[in-house]
Parts: sequence; structure tokens; C-alpha cells
Amino acid sequence: MPEAPRLSIVIPVRDEQDTVVEIAARIAAVLDGGYELIFVDDGSVDDTWARLQTMHRPGQVRILRLRKNFGKTAALMAGFALVRGETVITMDGDLQDDPSEIPRFLAKLEEGFDLVTGWKKRRHDPVSKVISSRLFNFAVRRATGLAVRDINCGFKAFRGEAAHSLRIYGEMHRFIPVLVAAQGFRVTEIEVTHHPRRHGRSKYGIERMFKGFFDLVTVIFLTRFRERPAHAFGWTATLWFVLSSIALAAWVALGAGPVLLLAATATFFLAGALFVGIGWAAEYVLAFRSAESSLPFYAIRERLD
Repeated sequence: MPEAPRLSIVIPVRDEQDTVVEIAARIAAVLDGGYELIFVDDGSVDDTWARLQTMHRPGQVRILRLRKNFGKTAALMAGFALVRGETVITMDGDLQDDPSEIPRFLAKLEEGFDLVTGWKKRRHDPVSKVISSRLFNFAVRRATGLAVRDINCGFKAFRGEAAHSLRIYGEMHRFIPVLVAAQGFRVTEIEVTHHPRRHGRSKYGIERMFKGFFDLVTVIFLTRFRERPAHAFGWTATLWFVLSSIALAAWVALGAGPVLLLAATATFFLAGALFVGIGWAAEYVLAFRSAESSLPFYAIRERLD
């Protein structure tokens, strides 16, 4: 393979047969060599893979095909596993991100940041998607304290070490800035142009906002209590023990009469004990974890370097 490039651009795609050739051409018009494109086909059922094969250039346009649709998080992780550049750009393959803005991302990294994420201030999406995105971003800012206004923008620039530090699964790609910042990397954002979608259709619906809120709880757990999970469960257990004490005090104050209060006392106490037990079990698993135990959660069907 040719000498390692300075810049790696990872583009996950799914059913984007009408855009992959154009996006590669636009990137080539902006960058003067020294980069590699890594397209990850995440289970396309149209002619995306066939179009990518015609574009393959050893060492410059590298293509990877997953066996089925594993999701954007898996596609990104598969791409990150292949990058050779000192800097990594991620962008969506639907042409709503503008490749002409890549130099702005690189310039911002040069200011000393480790991750620069885009902010689609003026979005060209359905109203339902815009509203759900703004509500979700507001919730993430309040819950995590990270002042990023578009947490899930796919247009990002990483220093290589920040990209390789990620161990994400499920749909955790939404929280990449939070997870990177939690490891001590410097994160910032820049406003980017967001173009209307010209081909295909969006892969996301309103339901992703609700999934995102559940994932947000997981992210808070991972960033604040990853090394001491018993502390997270301990706070919940404390709440149950307090409720149990209140119910017991009320039962005694009422002359040890109401059976319902006695039952509530026992139920709340058992719930507290359960959370304590779960916290200890999590600590035990963490203490004996193996750094080599993580396996890829995607399967590769074909790869052309």
C-alpha cells in the first residue's frame, strides 16, 4: 500500500448510489492529494457497492462492505479501524455536508483542539426532524454540561488519537463529542452549511429522539461512573432506602396499623438492596475485565484497500 496519507476521510453510506461518485469528486476538487477516502457500505440494497467498486483506487479510495445493515456506529468503527492518517474526517454520504468546508475543520484543529464537530445552524430537514433534534440537543447539553449545539452532526474532524480512543456500540455515534470530551480531549464546534437532500430519503425518523434519550442515560453512566459503577447504583439505592424509612416511620406513627405501609417499607428496602447488589456485581465485572475481550459488533463481507 502507498505511503500513509496525512488525512483519512471516513464516509458511512447506505443506499446512496446517486451520491457516492459526486462526493468523491467534490472532495478531490478541494484537497490537493495526501488523503484517503474510506467508504463503508452499511448493508446497501441498491447499486451503491457497484458504484464504489468503479471508484476504488488502491491506497486512496478504499471501500469496505458490511454483511448487513449494522448501523452508523458500527460503520464508523469499521472505518476507524482502517484509517492511516494523522487526522480523521467523518461526513455523511448524502451530500448534505459540503466538502468545501473540510479546510475550515482542519484549521480549527490546528488551534489546539482534538475534535471539531459541525453545527447545522440552518437545517434543511423536515420540521419534525428539526424540532426533535433541537429538543434532544438541549437535553444533552443540560445533562452533560458540554456546550455543543449539534451533538449528532456527522461532519467532524478528529486528531487520530481521539478517533482511535472511541469504543462505541449500539447508536452511540450520537454522543461522540461527549465521549471524547470525557476522556480529556478538547472539543469545539464550527457552523457549517447544511444542504437539502437531493437524492434518496432520510434514514431517521422521530422515533430516534426517544431512543436517544435512553442512550443519554447510558452515556451519563459511562462518562461519570464508568470506573465506579457502584456509585451510580448507590445513589438509586439510597433513594429507595429513604423511601423505605419514610414508609416505616409513617407505619409506626399510625400505630403500626396500615398493612399497605408495611408492604411498601419492605418493597422499597428490597429495591434498595437490589441496586446495591447490582452495583457490587458491576464493580466485580469491571475489576476482572479484559482489554482483549471486546469483539467487533459488525461483520465484513468484502474489503478493497
